[in-house]
Amino acid sequence: MSFSASLIAMSNPILDAILRHPFVRGIAEGNLSKAAAIRYVSQDQPYLETYLRVFAHAAALAPRHEDVADFHGRMSLLLGGETQAHDNLLRYAGATPHDVEGQPKLPTLHHYESHLLASAARGDFAELVAAILPCHHVYVEIGQRLEPILEEKPDHPFAAWIRFYADPGMQDATHRLFAMIDREAAHFSTERARRVEAAFVASCHLEYRFFDMAYRGESWLPKEALSDVSTP
Repeated sequence: MSFSASLIAMSNPILDAILRHPFVRGIAEGNLSKAAAIRYVSQDQPYLETYLRVFAHAAALAPRHEDVADFHGRMSLLLGGETQAHDNLLRYAGATPHDVEGQPKLPTLHHYESHLLASAARGDFAELVAAILPCHHVYVEIGQRLEPILEEKPDHPFAAWIRFYADPGMQDATHRLFAMIDREAAHFSTERARRVEAAFVASCHLEYRFFDMAYRGESWLPKEALSDVSTP
């Protein structure tokens, strides 16, 4: 079994939970709450800004010219904005990009950004790619699983969102990241392999948490604590 195949096997139970999550089921069934759609975009926009910066770190650490070029291409796409998917959610919710700008970062976003930036700071290319990968892998899997729905419902309210992640180009981009890790895995010590696995699994869990945060909402303090916080 390749190293990437072992990572995918580790992620499968988390992926199954993501596919069952009410946010993803709301996308599939076309009945996601508008509040959840808006909350998702309000957190995903700053997440993608951090993701862009992490790509720059990956390009700087990349051991091969083709990997540098690969991350340069990914940065160019992100600089253009993930507009197709976000626009679909906002249009569905009757909102505009202005409505989601400047919202406070919720705990899950803060945690996910910190995880990515810490992986970048450690300076291990494979570990950073492993932290980056679940965002690609999870969305491609969701897109592939949901795309058949569009054959029966071409006017599905989330057709653009589903097609964006089901696109073969997205699949190819994910496969290239797994291939980078497999090339590096030939030189892994046992300790390094465990660090790479941990980075990957943490990001998989945070993908689940991101959908859950968007669906249920989040606050830094529990409701019962808020009444105990006095204004100085």
